[in-house]
Amino acid sequence: MYETRFIARGNCFMSNIRDIAKEAGVSVTTVSRVINNHPYVKEEKRNKVMQAMKTLNYIPNHLAVNLSRGKSRVIAVVFPWITNPYYLRILEGAIKQASLHQYHIIVIETHYKEDEEIKALEMLKHRSIDGIIFITKQLPIDVIYDYEKYGPIVLMEKNDHLPYIFINQYAAMKKALNHLMSEGYKKIGYTVHRNNGFSANERAKAYATLPEDMQYKEFIYVSGLSLTEGKQLAQKILKQMNLPDALIVTNDAHCAGLYAEFQNRGIKVPEDIALISYENGELSQVNNITSIDLPLAQMGERSVELILSDSATSEELTSKLIIRKST
Repeated sequence: MYETRFIARGNCFMSNIRDIAKEAGVSVTTVSRVINNHPYVKEEKRNKVMQAMKTLNYIPNHLAVNLSRGKSRVIAVVFPWITNPYYLRILEGAIKQASLHQYHIIVIETHYKEDEEIKALEMLKHRSIDGIIFITKQLPIDVIYDYEKYGPIVLMEKNDHLPYIFINQYAAMKKALNHLMSEGYKKIGYTVHRNNGFSANERAKAYATLPEDMQYKEFIYVSGLSLTEGKQLAQKILKQMNLPDALIVTNDAHCAGLYAEFQNRGIKVPEDIALISYENGELSQVNNITSIDLPLAQMGERSVELILSDSATSEELTSKLIIRKST
């Protein structure tokens, strides 16, 4: 028998189920069964317990109830920066789906620090959470594998062991490259945030399919994700002797920064340089930027479904190129 704690509305003290049992004139076991929606409780006694809770102005601490059942009903979503709209759209989908199943989402912001990712995995080990969704990660995959025995883990990159939900980044990059080549662009570059990440590797593979005379190592930029960092990258690019005539950019915010700085410097888009962004959020729509539409909210929804599924089936989502005035 566990003891469920109660929190008093408008009071500063806590009590336990014995207070409710005394007020209702029933046993502690009966109160516990009512709280846990046990079917074998007479309606008369159930009503007495509910009335006692109302009279004493108490509400049950459902977290304690869930933990006593071996479930926290909490899923952790792990990603580097909470300020990035790209990640927030995935998070929005995860929250929506979790709420449908009466689960809660907590966010763990890591800044790509391995020790922060380990802390999240340790929460799973100690049953503080029921599952983890890694939007992106820094830890070696083998380290994450070691924690699978403690609960479900979903990745947003393809792998051979854990359930995953991912967007085919190779195919997305090919769509962008093919569009630019069809428009006559020959000096194509692209940006990545980490040159050793899963998405960066897939984009590099796609870029390597270009004819050799169209591959420019100096046009592959390891840069940030923010609008400000996009402006800074534009300034760096314009100092080069040899300039790209088209860029495929990591996300909308970074692309918006590039676009704004190019305009400030008198560089015309798309006449002087074409731009394509990943994401297709509000910034690309407002600025009329050609964008690779990524089903980010759907990724969040499906990742929660994988966490809660008894027979998780990994899934690949597709992207769509939305052509606007920047190309």
